[in-house]
Amino acid sequence: MANFSQKSTKSKVTRILTALLILALVGAVIGLSVSLSRAASTEIGGEAYSVGTIDTETGDVDSKENTSIYTRKDLTVDGLKCTLEKNAKITYQIFYYDKDGKFISASETFSADFDGKGIPETAKTCKIMITPTSDEDGKVSLVEVLGYAAQLTVIVNK
Repeated sequence: MANFSQKSTKSKVTRILTALLILALVGAVIGLSVSLSRAASTEIGGEAYSVGTIDTETGDVDSKENTSIYTRKDLTVDGLKCTLEKNAKITYQIFYYDKDGKFISASETFSADFDGKGIPETAKTCKIMITPTSDEDGKVSLVEVLGYAAQLTVIVNK
């Protein structure tokens, strides 16, 4: 009888250890996939913006103008998506550039989310210009940059 009890205990321990090992393996796979998906894209924060405008005809930046903000560095168009915060008080425009940094075109002015459709085929990078729709004095100060940038979530692939 003691022999049966030992086999039964060993069998239970083996099953428990196997179940724990399977759970650990599933957890590791889930953790790795979440980590990889986070690493695959990045959200552009308010620190990426500066006060200035981008010319819709030439794509040139004018940092002396203070009616809008723009992304200082070029962003990849790969995976580009923009989401406006509910009740946002901004509009935005996307400016597309080719692999050599030559201006291609500017999008329409958006007051809704952008899902990445309509990007020119030759575009490799872009800049985004955000314009407030109800700024008291019509001028964007350095203090207001983060507030306006926070109203638009921009995500691109790394």
